[in-house]
Order: sequence, then structure tokens, then C-alpha cells
Amino acid sequence: MTSLDPSSLTPPVPHEMADVAGERSSGGVMPVGRPGKVGVLDVTLGVRGGRTGVVSRFVKAPMQLTRPLYIDPSDPGEAFLYIRTTGGGLAQNDRIRQVLRLESGSRATVTTQAGTPVHRMDAGMASQWVSLHVADGAVCEYLPGQTILFAGSRLLQTTDVDVAPGGTVLAAEVMLTGRLARGEVNGFDTLAQRFRVTRNGRPLLSDTLCVTGATANSEMLLSRWPVWGTVLIVPSAGSAGTSVKKLLVSVRELLVEQCAGTDAGDLTAAASTMVGDAGLTVRVAGEDPVAVRAVVDAVHDHARRALLGRPAVDLRRM
Repeated sequence: MTSLDPSSLTPPVPHEMADVAGERSSGGVMPVGRPGKVGVLDVTLGVRGGRTGVVSRFVKAPMQLTRPLYIDPSDPGEAFLYIRTTGGGLAQNDRIRQVLRLESGSRATVTTQAGTPVHRMDAGMASQWVSLHVADGAVCEYLPGQTILFAGSRLLQTTDVDVAPGGTVLAAEVMLTGRLARGEVNGFDTLAQRFRVTRNGRPLLSDTLCVTGATANSEMLLSRWPVWGTVLIVPSAGSAGTSVKKLLVSVRELLVEQCAGTDAGDLTAAASTMVGDAGLTVRVAGEDPVAVRAVVDAVHDHARRALLGRPAVDLRRM
């Protein structure tokens, strides 16, 4: 990271959000770039002494990073890191930039301290941009807590993954389109969510959702579902192709079982392959965040067993 210029920390803005993407201040709220409005986390992980650890890092408030924990008995060398923030979520004009680099052979699971609320905004927007760079032989699991859109919020969220041919990535996110207990569903002003996966400069996945609260109920967008989960599964290139198709079959069977076995209201899910059968994208939609998270966790556990030979670790109970 060579510059703290807010424009360099903001992901590309879809044209649908151009009218709210400015750096305006309203009602005494600080504009983009003021202290506390730009959070940066730039971390490199590598293997030292048989364990994955932090090789270098640059952290700017309100972001914080815990020391690595080693809590997986089946792989004592894997690092578990919790990203924390001293703020209470994302507010108007916040810019959060996270860059995680995993060197060859490193293995890490990265999560957050809790969910991320996105507060009501009168002007501007908040953005959160995460970039994962995974080298050959490295394994990256990115599993943040759920994102919760308050009524009147505006969010641009981008997750970029650049994985080497020998790298493996398991990533999962859950999005709530409102504080469901307060009856907020699709009450946000604007949401743009983007996932992009590349390998050797070749796009494997480019998925962009851009919606305003008024159009969220469209069947082509969020429809009637207030909770959405996304799982990205990218095995090493040597495991791709035929094995990905086999994994797709088993994941679809798991989704049918999970959706049929829930009593938490309507739940639906689907899985498809990325370009060249290089990986899988799984989407889960439902009415209950606990039920959606349970399916997302089940898919992650299934993929972890299939690709890494070990079960998932409960990140909230150790």
C-alpha cells in the first residue's frame, strides 16, 4: 500500500451509484479521508518454523488485527486471525481497505470479530474493499461475520481474489438486507456487491449486484429473500476439472438435504461452476439468518473436508 489517498482505497464504483459516491459531508458528518474515516489493513502471511505467521503488516485505525491463533488440532500450523475494528460498523463516507497476501505454503483462516452493521446515511456512501492474493501451495479461508444493512444505508462492497495455480481459496459471506427483527427488509438506499476471482490474469468469476432499495424486490435482483449467503470454492489447479464437477454434484446433494431439513421458513440454494470448471460458486437465500448461515457453514465444512481432508473449525466457540 503506497498511498492513503481515499480515491485509491475505493473500489471501482458502478454507474448506478455515481450520484451517491461523492465525498460530501452533511449534518456535521466528516467527509472521506478525515481521521477515523479511512481504515487500512495490509498483511502478508508466510511460513516460519513450520507455522504460518505474520511476515509484515500495516494497520491504520479503526482497523485492528489479533495475533495468530493455532486452534485446529488437525493442522497445528494453520493461523487463525480475527480482524477487528474500533468503530461500530460502517458509517457515512467510511472507506475500508483490506489486502491479505499468503506466501507459498502458508495456511490461514481470516474472520472478523462479529457482524458488520452498515448505518443509515444522509449523503455519500461507505465502501469495503477486500483483496486476497494466494500463492502456490497456500490455503486461504476468508470467513467474515455477516453484513447487516440498516434502513437508509449505502454500501459498495468488493471482494477480489487472485489465486495462483497451486493455491486454494474457500470464502463465504452472508448479507442481511435489513434489521429483520425491526421489520427492515430492503430498506437500504443502495447496495453494490461484487465478487471477482482471477488466476494468472484469467477471470474465473465476475459477479456484480447493484440495486436500490426500491428495485430490490425484482425477481432479477434480491426478490423476496432478505438474507443471502455466498460461498466461493477454488481448489488448486491440479484438483480442478473433473474433481470440481464431482464436488459440484456432492454440494448440490448437500444443498437439497439442508434446504429440505430446515424448519426456519423458506430456504433456497444453488451451485454452479466457474469458468473452465476451475471452482464453484454457491448461493443461499432465505428468511432466517441462522438457517442461511447454517447452510453456508455446512457447504464450507463439506468443501474443507473434500479439499483439505479436515473438518471446519467453529470460529465462535473454541
